[in-house]
Amino acid sequence: MQALAEAGQSMKALLPMAVGGGNSEESESSTSDSAASSSLEEEVCALFPSLSFKERVVGCAACMTTGYLLSFGGFSRFGKLMLGDPIPFVMITTFGNILSLSGSLFLMGPTAQLKKMFHKKRKVATILYLSSMLVTIVVALTLHQYKWAGLVLVLLVLVQYVAIAWYCLSYIPFARKGIKRLFNKFYANIMDES
Repeated sequence: MQALAEAGQSMKALLPMAVGGGNSEESESSTSDSAASSSLEEEVCALFPSLSFKERVVGCAACMTTGYLLSFGGFSRFGKLMLGDPIPFVMITTFGNILSLSGSLFLMGPTAQLKKMFHKKRKVATILYLSSMLVTIVVALTLHQYKWAGLVLVLLVLVQYVAIAWYCLSYIPFARKGIKRLFNKFYANIMDES
């Protein structure tokens, strides 16, 4: 329990930084950061009025852990997908992704999370991620009887993972630039061999 309390204090210390965006180019004065931090905490407390900060951290961790377990556990249904029954694989994997994403609602609240998700650096990845989850569910429920649906669903799930990875990289300074450089070098090496 002591480790959980320390983790809660660490998260509480990081929370104002998360509101400001975490990048020096996006941060404003410390007064606006503290005002944003207090308004964020007020919003979250209004959303979950009876939960303490430690309980919100535990809720976030529980949602994310369960979501990732479901998401990756869905791959145990991959054989059924290839045999023409895509519903278990797609629904478990996509529901896990939704649950993981909703975990941060415990910490930030819906308004702050939507603002961060639709920030100009993350907007494309967010739209791709959310729309790929929606299209995945629609294809699984309506077009699953077609032989090609399994391949389309696998591609849509891959799009989900690529989009969320690109989204997460936007929080790490210079990570996207590094990944782009790595793929450019990889592509150049392939083209040189041809």
